[in-house]
Amino acid sequence: MNAKFSLSLLLTASLAACTTLGPNYQAPAAQAPAAYRAAAPAAGAELQRDWWLMFGDAQLNALQAQALQAAPTLAAAAARIERARAVYGATRADERPRLDLGANETGLRTSAKSVTTPVLGGQAVTFEGWQTTVQANLAWEIDLWGRVKRQAEAAQAQLDGATLDAAAARVALTADVAAAYWQWRALADEAAALQRLRDSRAQAFRVAQTRFDAGASTTQDLERVRAELAAADADVADLPRRQALVLNQLAALTGQPAAGLKLQAAPLTKPPAIRAGLPSELLQRRPDLAQSLAQLHAATAQVGIAEAAFYPSIRLTGSFGYQSQDLSDLISAPARLYNFGPSISLPLFEGGRNKANLAGAKAQVDESLAAFRGRMLQALREVDDALAELQGRAAVVDAQNRTLASSTEALKVAQSRYDQGAVSYLDVTEAQRTPLATERALAQLRGAQWAATAQLVKALGGGWSAQAGGG
Repeated sequence: MNAKFSLSLLLTASLAACTTLGPNYQAPAAQAPAAYRAAAPAAGAELQRDWWLMFGDAQLNALQAQALQAAPTLAAAAARIERARAVYGATRADERPRLDLGANETGLRTSAKSVTTPVLGGQAVTFEGWQTTVQANLAWEIDLWGRVKRQAEAAQAQLDGATLDAAAARVALTADVAAAYWQWRALADEAAALQRLRDSRAQAFRVAQTRFDAGASTTQDLERVRAELAAADADVADLPRRQALVLNQLAALTGQPAAGLKLQAAPLTKPPAIRAGLPSELLQRRPDLAQSLAQLHAATAQVGIAEAAFYPSIRLTGSFGYQSQDLSDLISAPARLYNFGPSISLPLFEGGRNKANLAGAKAQVDESLAAFRGRMLQALREVDDALAELQGRAAVVDAQNRTLASSTEALKVAQSRYDQGAVSYLDVTEAQRTPLATERALAQLRGAQWAATAQLVKALGGGWSAQAGGG
């Protein structure tokens, strides 16, 4: 092949390299409703990246710092980012020419019996000796149809997806840590209320036993009070198990042994309101939704790669070096060798492989699009669930607070009448039943409210922002 033809072929290939097969990625419409179904607070705190700091809880801050440093889930997510970055780097390398340098020394002897052996004067001419070769090899695939470009595009989208996966893992981890911590504090509040309830049942049993011994009450009355005390004892005995399970979960989330986790209890109050925003903002606030779009982007690029397999490919290959039987003459003009030229590969028959690969790539796009829409619906549901949980729990808390206020007043009346000698102490313990049970219910409800707050934080993306580059 002469130089003019080679140059013409190279120019033609360069122009053809402007062609990129396959559809270009376009983000689908989010199709979000105008508002959430559940009532969202008109005002509230805005979530930031380290959203837990707004609660001013040093113990929670320490747990979150420990989790971010030692949690295995984040370490695994970071490793996935590095793996995707390596794949992207290897893919980008295909856009550039490849140059290898090699050297070898070979001992050889040609056969005297080969059909290609030259014959001179009736004698077979053989060659025997050692030769040294130093050679540089060049290879470059001209990206006629954008296959290499699409490969790099898919690898970049997969790298973006891995980064977003790590951001989603961070959101989930910090929300789970907070939920477990608040659940432990709610159990501590419940334990205190339950202990007061148990003490009241014990006092009621002592009074009932005294009355029974004096013949002032029946066996049925005594056994009823005894059963109530036994039920309270069972609840008190079960609390350490429940607290241990939560501590074990918290230890696992923060990447430390449960035996070394020590917490100080403090009563839970009403959780602060958090601004939910509009459903249309979710795509900019949830990294898992952005990750789903990155997967769709990668799948779209794969269609172009599959389409390029139907068209011819051109590779420019060449080598330059020296070969000599004497090292002293190796780097010299007579020992020089080279070759250069394009190679063309055109698929003719591959048993339907390329059609199947293209159909599979298009199906992957459809699957990724459906997965994104499903994840979007799930995200909307999670926010609605959290808002409904907060709204419903707040209404129950208000009702229980009214119950507590009324039953506390009734207890004061019973205590006053007992002080005046109008009723027995058993009447006082009976009056204690409702307020003490209500205190326990309120402790459980506060825990549910804070758990719903953690659920809302996670559903809203935990302060992640697409505009901030994943911050």
